[in-house]
Amino acid sequence: MLEDRLSSLRDGSLDKLAELQKRIAEEVVLEDALSYEEIKYVVGVDQAFFKKNDEEFVVSAAVLMSFPELRIQEVGVDFRKVDFPYIPTFLMFREGDSAVEAVKKVLRERTVVIVDGSGIAHPRKCGLATFVGVALKNPSVGVTKKPLYGKFEEPKRSGESKGIFDGKLIGYAYKPCARCKPIYISPGNMISPETALKVVVATIRNYKLPIPIREAHRMANREKLNYLSDFDSS
Repeated sequence: MLEDRLSSLRDGSLDKLAELQKRIAEEVVLEDALSYEEIKYVVGVDQAFFKKNDEEFVVSAAVLMSFPELRIQEVGVDFRKVDFPYIPTFLMFREGDSAVEAVKKVLRERTVVIVDGSGIAHPRKCGLATFVGVALKNPSVGVTKKPLYGKFEEPKRSGESKGIFDGKLIGYAYKPCARCKPIYISPGNMISPETALKVVVATIRNYKLPIPIREAHRMANREKLNYLSDFDSS
């Protein structure tokens, strides 16, 4: 089981964790498990962190929305203590379990999960979106505000996309609006780069980031304030 392999390496060296990421990446499928027309739901995933009594906690929110209407159907939240430090390109070990548990609470058939984090546009082809997609055996897409990996030409015009490459196409840089900086989209699992781009563009509307991620961000921060209030009152 993926969870067993992960937990066994919690205290391992970064080299061992990097090897685990490479093994997870070998399980990735970059073909569409669902055609664009078959997609019925999308789930946005985002997280909020806070510290209390010298301990760090994460709140993960997963917001299920109808597609393409983007009406909220259900919300899942996971709250837990963080047991791994912040290390760039190793965020799946810090955030992955919580994100997966939040998504499990709302996941339905014919759903694409959109994660605030990288997919295969990652040095070891295993960002947070890849971890979530492989763990759940479900189509997933990663969206970031900064490029993490790969070569690309920056898009200049609103609505323009440029491929991100590492020998082959691993994602897209996309400019949502004239005044917006580009966002970076890459498949996590069970979806092609082309369909990943199409799904994300369909969920952006008049914003820079996909609406499902915006809603998950809002929900995670709302729950964070609730947990902080609970701490203060206890």
